[in-house]
Amino acid sequence: MKKNKYLIIILLFLMPLCVSAQSVSATFFNIPQQKVYLNAYTGLYMEVLDSVMMSNDKRVEFNTTMKTGMYQLETEFGETLDFIYDDAPVRIVVKDIDDINSIGFVDSQININWYAYLIMKERTLNSLNILKPVLREYDKESDFYIKAKNEYQSLQDNFVSYTDSIMLDNNYASQLIKVDRFTPLNLDYDFKKQRDDLVANFFNDVDFNNLSLIPTNVLTTKIIDFLSILQTSEQNYEQQILSFILGIDKVLYLASTNFEMYKFVFQYLIEVFQELSINEVVDYMTRIPYSENLDCSEEEYNELLSIVEFNSRVKIGNLAKNISGTTIFDEEFDMYDIDSKFTIVYFWSYTCEHCRENIKDLKIFLDENPDFSLVAVSVKGDIKKIKKLIKKVKIKGYFYHDGLEWETPFVDDYAISATPSFFILDSDKKILYKPFDFNELNDFVNLIIKQ
Repeated sequence: MKKNKYLIIILLFLMPLCVSAQSVSATFFNIPQQKVYLNAYTGLYMEVLDSVMMSNDKRVEFNTTMKTGMYQLETEFGETLDFIYDDAPVRIVVKDIDDINSIGFVDSQININWYAYLIMKERTLNSLNILKPVLREYDKESDFYIKAKNEYQSLQDNFVSYTDSIMLDNNYASQLIKVDRFTPLNLDYDFKKQRDDLVANFFNDVDFNNLSLIPTNVLTTKIIDFLSILQTSEQNYEQQILSFILGIDKVLYLASTNFEMYKFVFQYLIEVFQELSINEVVDYMTRIPYSENLDCSEEEYNELLSIVEFNSRVKIGNLAKNISGTTIFDEEFDMYDIDSKFTIVYFWSYTCEHCRENIKDLKIFLDENPDFSLVAVSVKGDIKKIKKLIKKVKIKGYFYHDGLEWETPFVDDYAISATPSFFILDSDKKILYKPFDFNELNDFVNLIIKQ
């Protein structure tokens, strides 16, 4: 009996060690020594879990508690590498971070399968895209067309056969591949019938009860691809809005079999269209379609109402929430007290390469547009490096960084789920426009404000 007691004590002692042993490590060969971040896909935004400095031999190791899902290694200079995790160690060898063929995994079958699939998918799509113009433009009776059609069909068949063989492992990668892989086209149909068939069968392989799809980019990409194929060049604005609404209606209906899945899909879509400033779609979603199908409590339903309220804060025409505090250069400021005709509110991350480029773009823009002021809120990055960049660019503005990163209250006030994010405010600090990126900001100012 005493031996059993000792055995139990030893097992209890070793259990935490077994959990921490499920580590993620990577060795890099083609980039300089720098800090590396471990990010988690949440479906809605990237969550920073940990960061470590590369060792002298360019190696990093994380022993962070992780759940099944998709993750990302992000270098200090913005290079990224995605991988999947399912309660087993992940060891990565990176010969060239910019070349998917030069990224290897040791004893991680799910990632070996996932990357083999991604490489095959990219190769197949590239070949199919070369053949598509031939199938659209050549005489269907010509030998060249028939050869192209046969080659297209062969590529599709090989892709299905290859992915079917990978999925025989029946692991987490298999679940993601099943959802992610594209639906083959029936080349005997005309274009309209192909499109209708694609729309009708687009989600056949998606299990909306599988919650492990949420912490990845697979399901969200699938949904956006579906909404994209509903758009055509012949549609006017009203028809495009209607197609968006009909597409969202179908997605929410399919997701309504599971409350957690519905909540995720609902929040993702309302935030996307809020970010795009397509108010007609956002207004439709405030009705919380198909909520009557949900098996949920009153408390859970109130969570959906909170999502609606959260996104209404940054509706065009609303008064923007105030941003105040101390800048990175120890200057006290209050956005409501800024006396300028227009104010740009910019949420950014130092580790995001696009964000750093936007700082340079904004410098030029502000020099050319003295009626604009800038309030920039950093949600990620080392303050010393942020200061160095701002001084180097010589950009004027109010740069805020409180060290809380994504937990800063202004993220919640402005419903921020990704960087970079822009807002244009008028002199009364009401939201005038929410550009998707800097180019759209610049176009809006030149085409709307200056006209």
